[in-house]
Parts: sequence; structure tokens; C-alpha cells
Amino acid sequence: MIEAIARAAAARVHALGVLDVPQPPNFASILQQLAQQFTSFMTSLLTTIDSTIVIIARLAYVTVLLLGILLYFTHAERRLGKDLIKGGIILAVLSEFVFPLISRI
Repeated sequence: MIEAIARAAAARVHALGVLDVPQPPNFASILQQLAQQFTSFMTSLLTTIDSTIVIIARLAYVTVLLLGILLYFTHAERRLGKDLIKGGIILAVLSEFVFPLISRI
């Protein structure tokens, strides 16, 4: 019964030439667009953070390796130099191979 009244009212409004009632905004498409923008922003942010971390790790392992080589071959602190060389190699392997592999998962 309510549907019949609504149809009759709609027909009368249309017959009188009254402007159509504007449609409400489509909230699903608005939310989908916002989610897509957020996803693209976060992807670019995480890519930037990942590349920055790789650059900092490279600087760290190069510094540790150079310091270890200097200490080892000058015989100033031979044991510490050897440990720094080992640590630099481990850091290089982790930052160049393991961490990028983990970030892609």
C-alpha cells in the first residue's frame, strides 16, 4: 500500500514538472576512493622508508668493516678488529639479502 502511494506521489510530482529530487551521494564509491588513495600513499611511504633503511645499513656496514680492517692490520686491537670485520660481513649479508627478501613477503 505504501509503495502504491509512493508511486502515485512520484507520478504526480513528475507530471507537475517539479525537479527531480537529487540522489544521495554514493558513499561506497567515496570510501573505495579514499581507501585506494590511502593504500597508494602508504605503499610509497613504506618504499621510501625501506630504501632509507638500506642506505643507512650500507653506511653502517662499510664503516664497521673499514674500522675493523684498520684495527686488525695496524695491530692496535687485533681481536676487536677481527670481531668488527665479522660483524660488518654479517650486517652486509643481512642488509643486502635477508632484509629485502623479508620486506617483499
